[in-house]
Amino acid sequence: MKARGWAILLALLSAAAMLYVGLYQSRAVNRLWCPLFNKGCEAVADAPFARPFGIPDGYIAAGMYAVFLLLLLLPRGTFAAWVALLVLAVLAAVANILGVRDMMNLGSYCFYCMLTTVASPRLVWAVWKLRPAKEPM
Repeated sequence: MKARGWAILLALLSAAAMLYVGLYQSRAVNRLWCPLFNKGCEAVADAPFARPFGIPDGYIAAGMYAVFLLLLLLPRGTFAAWVALLVLAVLAAVANILGVRDMMNLGSYCFYCMLTTVASPRLVWAVWKLRPAKEPM
């Protein structure tokens, strides 16, 4: 699979995971199904750090990944679009690292957050591979 395909797949997976968490955080979904970490998903989603500015972080992350996907679907090639993608990918990676730190301090882990954390270095790599070719001088 090419870098753009990987980036789209990882962004879709991450957006879906975070949207699910956001739906739970706003109680549109009553319970989070947590395939690992037992009830850790709900504990993390309900933690005070999971609502920066009073907004469920699942929605914030899902929105960021949606913007990421829109940028990926634009016609190829502009340097500005690539820089925006790279900034969003690095921002996602940093946010995920900070989230893992918060989960460690809480003593509970969220499967969906860990999924996006594991995907984020691959997402940065895929975006890096999309960098536009140097233009001849």
